[in-house]
Formats: sequence, C-alpha cells, structure tokens
Amino acid sequence: MDVEGGIEMRPAQEDKGSREVCRHIQRSSYPRLVDMFKRRWRNLRIRWQNLMKFEPSQENACVRILHKVPGLRQSAKAGLHVLARAFWLLVFVLCVGIVFYIIREGIRRTMGHPLTVTFETEEINIGDAKFPQVGIGPYSGFKLSSVYDVLGKQRAVRIGVKVVANDGSAWSKNDVEGVMKVIDHGCDGGAIFANKNNVKISDNEHSSFAKTRELLETHVDNITNPGVQQRVIPFIKEGMIKCADTIKGCLLNGKSYNCSLLFKEHFSAWGSTCVFNGIPVKATRRYSTIQSELGGSTNEEIKMWVDADLDEDVANVNRKFDAKRPAIPWRQMAPGKLSGLTFAIKEELDRKACIHGEGTGFTLALNNPRDEVQVERFVVTLPYGREIDVTLYPEVLLAEKDAKDVAMNRRGWYLSDDKGEALLDFYKKYSRQNCLEECFAKAVYEKCKCAKVSSPGLPGRTLCSYDDLNLCVQEKEEQMHNQGLKLSCPKCLPNCRDIKYRTSVTSSRMTESRMNDYQAMYDGPIDMGDSEFRISVVNVFFMVDSIHPTRRSARYSTFEEVGLVGGTVSMITGLTLLDIIEALVLIAVIAVAKYKTLSIPKFLRGNNRVAPEEIKMETVQPPPVERPQRSALARPPFHLCENLPEFIP
Repeated sequence: MDVEGGIEMRPAQEDKGSREVCRHIQRSSYPRLVDMFKRRWRNLRIRWQNLMKFEPSQENACVRILHKVPGLRQSAKAGLHVLARAFWLLVFVLCVGIVFYIIREGIRRTMGHPLTVTFETEEINIGDAKFPQVGIGPYSGFKLSSVYDVLGKQRAVRIGVKVVANDGSAWSKNDVEGVMKVIDHGCDGGAIFANKNNVKISDNEHSSFAKTRELLETHVDNITNPGVQQRVIPFIKEGMIKCADTIKGCLLNGKSYNCSLLFKEHFSAWGSTCVFNGIPVKATRRYSTIQSELGGSTNEEIKMWVDADLDEDVANVNRKFDAKRPAIPWRQMAPGKLSGLTFAIKEELDRKACIHGEGTGFTLALNNPRDEVQVERFVVTLPYGREIDVTLYPEVLLAEKDAKDVAMNRRGWYLSDDKGEALLDFYKKYSRQNCLEECFAKAVYEKCKCAKVSSPGLPGRTLCSYDDLNLCVQEKEEQMHNQGLKLSCPKCLPNCRDIKYRTSVTSSRMTESRMNDYQAMYDGPIDMGDSEFRISVVNVFFMVDSIHPTRRSARYSTFEEVGLVGGTVSMITGLTLLDIIEALVLIAVIAVAKYKTLSIPKFLRGNNRVAPEEIKMETVQPPPVERPQRSALARPPFHLCENLPEFIP
C-alpha cells in the first residue's frame, strides 16, 4: 500500500524476530520542478496581463510631471497601448545609456588630462625670456697653495705644535680635519674617467687626503660652531678661486661691468664655481649651512633675488633698471652677440688642484636662474685659447591663470608658490631641480647617515668621509638614477612655467700674440715672451629676436564643460534647460498645493496659471429640470382610437 509522502506499509516478519513497520521510497524530483515552473509561469502571465491592462491616470502628479520631460512625454499619453508605452520607455532608457556613454568617453578622451599645450600665434620678444644662469667651473676647483697649507697644519697639530688662525684662535685637530673633509667634498674625483680606471692623476694634489686615515672624528655642518665659524669657513673662502682673478672684461648689452659684480663665488660639488645670473644659496634655501656661507653675494643682492618674481611670464616693462647694476634676473633685450654676455677667462696653471677631467679646459653650465648651478652632470667642457660662441635658443613654456585652478594631483605640475606636496622642506620655492636635489639628499642621508657639503639639509648634519663619498653616496645616487627619476622621486613634478635652453657651441683658435694682447688686462705690462698665458673669450647670447612660446591652459573651461554635457543630452533626448526648469516649477507647485506647507506666491497665482488640461476639474451635476405634471385625462391621446374598446396599439 502506497501512502502519500513516499511511505510504503508492509506486514510484519515474524520468523526473524522483528517486523518492518514502514519504509521510505526515494522518488524523482522532476515532477516537483515541473510544478514549480508551471506556478512561476502562471504568476508571470498574471503580472503581464495586469501590466497590459495598466492605464496611468492623467490626473496623477507623476504623469503630469512626465508630460514636461521629452522622451517620457510619449509614454505618458492617455489611451496608449501598453506595448507602445513600454517601447517608448525602453527607447528613453537606451537614450539615457547612450548619453552616459558619450559623456563618459568625452570626458575620458578630451578631459582625461585637464590641460593642453598649444603654440601661441603671436611671437614674443626675446627680452621677455629670462637669460639663463651661466656657471663657470675653472680648471682648478681649489687653490694649490691652500691644499699645501692645510697639509702643513695637519702635520703641526699632529706633533703638538700650536697653529694660530688670523683671528688669534688656535687650530684644533677637529678643525683641520674638518677643512680637509670639505676640500674632499669639493675636489672628489671619484666620478671621473681616470679614477674609475684606477689611474692616478699626478697633479691632483688633494688626492693625498685619501691616504690620511685619521679623519675619523665626526664633523657636523653647523655654522654656529666656533671652530667652523672662525676657522673652517674663512679658510675655505680663502682657498676658493676668486672669480675676479680669472674672469675679466665682462660686457652686458655692449656695456662694461665689473666682473665681481656679475660673477659670484659659489661652492659646488666640484669646488670653486663662478655663477652669473643665478640665485644665491642663501636666497633659495631655508637653512644656513657651510655651503651657503661660502657664497659671494652681498645681503643687498640676496634681498633682490628673494623679492624677484622668478615665475612671471613676461618681463615687467615698468620696472626701473639700475644703471650701475644689471636687473635680477637679467634679460637680453636685443638679440645677437653684441647684446649678450661676453667675458674673458684665464687658465691658472700655477694654482691647479682638484682636477675633475682629462682635458685642460674649463666647464660651462646653463640652467634656469631659479635653480642652483649643476656643474657636475650638466656641463660642457670648453678649451682655452679660443674665441667661443655659445648661441642660445630658448623654449618658453607659459601658463594661463585658469590652469592653476585645476587640482595639483590632476594637472601634473607645480607653480613656484604652490602649497601642499609642492612645499619643499629645504627650499623656499618649488622647482623640479630643487625637488630632485632635496629628494637625493634625503635618500642619501637615510642610507649613509651623512651628507655632502653641497647638498641641502638641516643644520647640524654629519658630513660624509672620503670613503662614504666614493662608496655609499655614489652607490645610492647611481641606484636612484638607474631606477629612474619618476620612480625614485615621484613627487618631483615639472614646473608649470619654465624655460629650457638649446645651445650650439662654435669656436675659433686664437693666436698666442692675440692672447698676449689681453695680458695687460690681468698682469699689467705686456710680456711677449710669456707663452704660458692662455685665455678664452666667451660670448653667450640669444641667436633669435623672437620666439613662439607654448602655453599651458585648461582644456575646457566650466562654460565649455557644461556646453559639452548639455549639448549631448539635448541632441539625444531633446531635453533643454527650459524643460528642466518647467518640470521643477511644476513639482514645486504640486508639492505646495498637496502638502500646503507654503502659500503659493502671488506671481504664480496671477498670470502664471497652470494649464487648464493640468487642473483637476470637479464634475458639476446640472439641476434637474422640473416639468409640469399632467394628469392622464389631460394628456392628449397619441392615437384617435386609443379610448375605444378592443383597441390594439
């Protein structure tokens, strides 16, 4: 016997001592799946039939609002078949999807990068472009006599002989070794070809410092230390090559200037450097270090550089120029050799120490005036005994004010007065070169626990030893360069407004007699027998009279962005701004009328009435017409034989 639920009853089994009461029978689940499918299909048909019978009320508030929106207006019409209504709703949804896709692609393709760079149709005069910073590295990075002097002081202090400085104070062992460490930093030849091939340079006298293994004391870059302030810094200043001694006959715009007014001493990674039109270290760095104290700029010049607008687009024609001093930063107002920078540089054969190359020439580096001079990596070597023309072709990149409104993380560059991530710890104003210098200095100090004298940093930092310079520091810098600057220093973005300089160098040999003609400029009376006197005359100038700048600007303004989005929406859906305003006004009127939270303004109740077809009118029943009641006798018969017997109508 089968029982509902899959249970079968059987008689008991007496012979085995037990009996089977019931047993479960496993049945197939297929019938249950068929029943479930039929039930769902029946429910779907019912819902579809209800949908086919759906007829929205034209008095409904939502329907009245949909009448104001193009695309939904067709689906809200009265008497429309439900399939036609579904079709128009589907068309509207598809149009919304197309609008979304077009706007998204338009933003990704045209506004994915918020800035654009375009060529200016109008040229700018060459005087509107800042003249580059000119850094000159003489053949010698330090005076040979000063190297001999510090070696003598080291021997004297070692044997206990008292060494007195110019101010009467006594030199200590720590002071002498501190001077030797600073000279090592400026004269390090670890990066040159000869050193990498284990070739000993015989005339590089400072190499004897490397043999001194007694420089084990910790020397800090702290200018408030009495020994550093009274003995180390004055000694290094005296040992630096004086720019006025090697550079003579300076001309700007054809006008003669004292070279000491144009070229300033600077202690770079290669020691003595002469810088023209470059910002002093004291004007650009936040903290004073030994390097900043070795600069040759006066306090007045430092203040002028601090006040100068190094981020301006064009020259300020209203600024007043001092006849005795060139403008800061200087600009070449007319093109050509006669209006540029001209100077003569002398080879110092009897003072050479700290040799950084295989040749006998001097080095020249061109940089933006706002950056520190880079003579270690970005230089060209120029020979003595030549007339050298360095022609410049500037590439000016300007920026509109609206580009600054774009967020820094989207525009991908910084202005010099930007805040946030563009605010450097060691520099007062942002530039990409300053940011890279700070990035490398922090990475080196974190790994090596010491710093180079020429690197930016905090006061009181530990100076690297000779071994650290050629092992840890050099290894870390090479690692960062090999990794790539974008990965090593990701926060160092380019400058918004910038000037780059393409250069072309040509030269012609000068005869010894012609060079001797210039000897009086340096040594007084002419000595024709002195064949060791060698100079070069250098001309640095803009070769063109005007340039086509490029300009960064916002790709789209707010007006254009609204136009792009609004035009796409209107083209596909037909929706306009007036339609949106009309729908919003209708929503407001309905809300006020329904909830009565506010009174409808008079200007909406007067001439601005709702359309008659949108007003729900109450049905008014006309009063019944009273007719006089007539009796049946008074009513006239409708047939003449009506009252006769046997009348059949």
